[in-house]
Amino acid sequence: MISKPTNQITLADLTALIANIPEGKTIEYKREMPTRQRDEQIKFLAAVSSLANTAGGDLLIGVDAQDGLPQSLTGVAFNNLDAEKLRLEQLLATCTEPRLPRVDIQPIDCGNGRHILIIRAHQSWIAPHRVTLNDKFYGRNSAGKFPLDVGELRNAFVLSSSTAERIRNFRTDRLIKVAAGQTPLPLHPGAAMIIHVVPFSTFAHGRTIDIVQAVANGHVMPLPPGRIGQDSNYMPNLDGFATFPSRPGEPTHAYAQLFRSGAVEGVTLLSKDERTGFSYLAGPVFENTIVASVKNYLMFIEDIDLGFPVYLFLSFCGMKDCMLRTRSQFGAAGYHDSGPLLEDVVALPEASLDSDTADPAPAMRLMFNTVWNAFGFPQSDKYDSQGTWIGTA
Repeated sequence: MISKPTNQITLADLTALIANIPEGKTIEYKREMPTRQRDEQIKFLAAVSSLANTAGGDLLIGVDAQDGLPQSLTGVAFNNLDAEKLRLEQLLATCTEPRLPRVDIQPIDCGNGRHILIIRAHQSWIAPHRVTLNDKFYGRNSAGKFPLDVGELRNAFVLSSSTAERIRNFRTDRLIKVAAGQTPLPLHPGAAMIIHVVPFSTFAHGRTIDIVQAVANGHVMPLPPGRIGQDSNYMPNLDGFATFPSRPGEPTHAYAQLFRSGAVEGVTLLSKDERTGFSYLAGPVFENTIVASVKNYLMFIEDIDLGFPVYLFLSFCGMKDCMLRTRSQFGAAGYHDSGPLLEDVVALPEASLDSDTADPAPAMRLMFNTVWNAFGFPQSDKYDSQGTWIGTA
């Protein structure tokens, strides 16, 4: 697999593969496009699904290889490049089951009217995927793709479920530590809103990344909730990298912690009523704050190419006696408090996003509805009657 997002790969990156990088677990070469013949389609589907079923990787079409070692970039002459891309996308959509969550197809111009197609299959969180044309599942190792036997199929199904469980356990562990005050920076006392955005890929393999290098190379910095567009301090720490609005060593009201797994934790304290001292959730704006932060974290995850899917979690700690503050129906200057909440720790239903084009707001509707339900409301007011996100009016 080429260690760049597909839209950043250049012809020079492909030239560097020649006589150097053989086919293996995460890369395969083909000289010609698959025809419409059934056996050709099966070979193509087997190659792409085997990558998704294992660790993800790239299928490069338009590369001449001998014994698995690339010899030259021959490219493919397309009469209609867009039509051929669409044909492959439709083939993958209709002839794999379940449908592959994310496959990127990127053409690279190699001159003389010819192109190389990079087909990147991201590791799937709902693997294994079956090729419906021959009813087979495929995996990969260093020697290339192979049909999965019964034992291997069982392991593949267990991998997906066990990875999801590890991600949920990470969220639970973090909630316990935040509730106990074991945060990357000292927090002021009060109720806290906690956002977790967790990539599937690194948890599937127990992989860690060089966080400091990732931040240095990236174009987006994960920021504390509610601090988008504002100045923040930052520093590396034992768990990875943190950004925060306070001065180092002083208690803070918010932070964003980037873990070495690529997971991001955004924490911010809720407002407090000056008269009663009780915390309250600001009904008109809290969902907008969350959606903006999630988009920021997703941009960073995409920027350093950790891939999709990602899991989204929303939680609260220290919420006992917390109120939901909404606008009063009797005047723009007034407000109404609903509650109080009896629970101290609230862990809301998870959501997931399968691609970088997915909008987090629709995916988080159940989370937001559940928050409003807890205070006696039928649903969040940030969605219209059809369930479309409208944000704060």
